[in-house]
Amino acid sequence: MTAPFRIDMPAHLRGGGPKPPAEEQFKDYLGRLLKMIPAEIVGLYLVGAGVIPNDERQVSALWAAACLVLVLVVRIYGTRDAVNKLPYQKFPVFVSAVAFVIWVYTLGGPFAQYGLYVPHYGSLAMLLWSFTIPIFYVGE
Repeated sequence: MTAPFRIDMPAHLRGGGPKPPAEEQFKDYLGRLLKMIPAEIVGLYLVGAGVIPNDERQVSALWAAACLVLVLVVRIYGTRDAVNKLPYQKFPVFVSAVAFVIWVYTLGGPFAQYGLYVPHYGSLAMLLWSFTIPIFYVGE
């Protein structure tokens, strides 16, 4: 499978056909949404964070930073299409990185350990970021 996280602009927006039915447009939106949420690394982060003692603030912060690097690596690799010689997509990589930081903030993690955590801010940021970006970004 080449470029599993790559977001391609729908044909009708490239001038290649009629506008699809609302159901297809919603399906396209959900596809973009799922491709920009770094669920695989959030899951990895949660497993690792679960074994770090609460008093290990630095280890918690380092684990979050390491997972952020993994988000970048996986998303750069996953949006690059080597078969068609297309470079990685910068904007979806950026969106996924910010989404990961918001997820970590929403879960507390090092932000809570350093006294920087306000639960409702994380939840609202996650809702706004994750669900609105795919409305406006439709691919390259």
